[in-house]
Amino acid sequence: MRSFVALNPKVMNISNISIGEQGTIFIVDISGYTNFVKETEHAIGMIVVSQLLEEIVSANRLSFQISEVEGDAILFYRYGEPYPVQIMLRQFEYMLKAFRRRVAELLQCAVSLPSLSIKSVTHYGEIGQFRVGDFKKLYGKAVIEAHRLLKNEVHQDTYSLITEQYLENSSDRAGILTDGFQSCERYDIGKLCYTYFPYSGNFDQQLLVKC
Repeated sequence: MRSFVALNPKVMNISNISIGEQGTIFIVDISGYTNFVKETEHAIGMIVVSQLLEEIVSANRLSFQISEVEGDAILFYRYGEPYPVQIMLRQFEYMLKAFRRRVAELLQCAVSLPSLSIKSVTHYGEIGQFRVGDFKKLYGKAVIEAHRLLKNEVHQDTYSLITEQYLENSSDRAGILTDGFQSCERYDIGKLCYTYFPYSGNFDQQLLVKC
């Protein structure tokens, strides 16, 4: 690992850098987004996705901050001790309910769209931060790991995935594992283990957007 023995303020501006502290990374991702973009008229697609992302943001009940909105995903984060797993699952369920409610409202028009749902990745680790202009950017291994886990082998459209690191730091680990499915996968950054909690009742029928 590369390191600097000393940082010269005249050479390197470190005033806009937060070295990092422990925190939660919570990524909520829209399932079916790629097919949606390919199969949906451009203007309608932007309207639908913006409304659905706004529903997810509005359903944030745990005071998570937003780092980025990346096309089909929202990267939430929060410094400090992790919430109990049951609280994080309820947060996901609240977002899922809001998402589905909005989808149901979009069923009132005659434009056919592919089905959509949401999934989430919850991770815990050291989160650094730096500023680029007016934007804050998260930094660190934990951030990379959370993004890698979006490309997992869970064959579900609707689930909440919680990593082993988060579970190890959670106060209710023992009582929750029996409700989920455990798995480990190897990525370019190493082996990552997690428990995922699938949700049924996905919108399998075609969605219709309100004109």
